[in-house]
Amino acid sequence: MAPIQGDRALVISSGGKDSTLALHKAWALGLRIVGIVTMLPEDPYSMLYHAHNVKHVKRIAESIGIDWYGFEAKKEDEEGALERALKKLRADLLISGGIASNYQKDRFDKIAESVNMKHLAPLWNMKPSDVLEEIISMGMDVMIVAVAAYGLDESWLGRHLTKQSVDELLRLSEKYHFNPTGEGGDYDSFVLDAPLYKKRLIPLKVIKRWEKDSGTIEIRELMMVDKG
Repeated sequence: MAPIQGDRALVISSGGKDSTLALHKAWALGLRIVGIVTMLPEDPYSMLYHAHNVKHVKRIAESIGIDWYGFEAKKEDEEGALERALKKLRADLLISGGIASNYQKDRFDKIAESVNMKHLAPLWNMKPSDVLEEIISMGMDVMIVAVAAYGLDESWLGRHLTKQSVDELLRLSEKYHFNPTGEGGDYDSFVLDAPLYKKRLIPLKVIKRWEKDSGTIEIRELMMVDKG
């Protein structure tokens, strides 16, 4: 089943750059985005879902003007939690921001099929450099909120993706052999602004944690402000 204009689509999103870009691509295809689904994993090191700042995806959905659905996912039943969530919400398509992770794509394919949906990953097999360049060209405001790759030090926590920082990121990824899009947990991001946002998100209070060679930023408070 190929996606067609008007298909009811749910976007699974952690608030990061890849799922946000996938949402924009699905929107451009004419799909009817009926909501954003965020899984709230019990396991902070989940291989299927991101955990950093995911509670704030509700504000992204509010800014865009679509519904947000948050579902807890127990460590021993992460796939079942998503399957039950999709059964409740009922849509034609599940949109994800996967680029190259077969682990994630295979599971989303299977879960979507089990509830009579199709899984669509608009970024699938894109070159990492093309993903990053498209994010910059769209004017998305992306903040790095977690780092766990050799070659990325504490200074990257809280940095925003710009042409300069992306060029540096690509150079470091070649030198230290991490994924420049961060897929697989090398780094996580949170999108504070994008073309579909009606309001920008501004972190008011953040807590930075760094230990040895990895760290996170916890966004405690966010403010929404009108654009323009």
